[in-house]
Amino acid sequence: MIRFIKYHPRSNTYVIEKRAFLEEDLTLDGNVIVGQEVKFWKNLTVTGRLELGKDSIVKGNVKARSALVCAGAKILGNIETVSELVLLDGAKINTAACQGDIRARPGCALNSVKADGTLELIGKVNVKKVEPLTKVIIRAEESGFSSST
Repeated sequence: MIRFIKYHPRSNTYVIEKRAFLEEDLTLDGNVIVGQEVKFWKNLTVTGRLELGKDSIVKGNVKARSALVCAGAKILGNIETVSELVLLDGAKINTAACQGDIRARPGCALNSVKADGTLELIGKVNVKKVEPLTKVIIRAEESGFSSST
């Protein structure tokens, strides 16, 4: 398992190589950048910021201080974050809970979501259940550029 993980001491960041396959629970003390198409069969716990790579899959639960879930990534269990959770286009999450804000981009799917801050839905996002007391903001899909004519 260690051969797939590199450590950068100055930034306290672990980097998991793309297409790695991890079949045990993984706990890392620091920030974690996960490459594309990495598969976790069990739980992932990170004390810092998590960047879950494009098309990666976590079959267990995820805990992190904050997280960026890239396009097409899936978390089949639950994700819990403290400060922030950002879901990029097409991310799929079973249950998301955040003590701060959650932002979901177009094409995301969430079975259940709870944010102590705000839940911002951008474009078409499929949410089956929003827990009580979650403040929801819905925005049209942003074009990504501005016109100055």
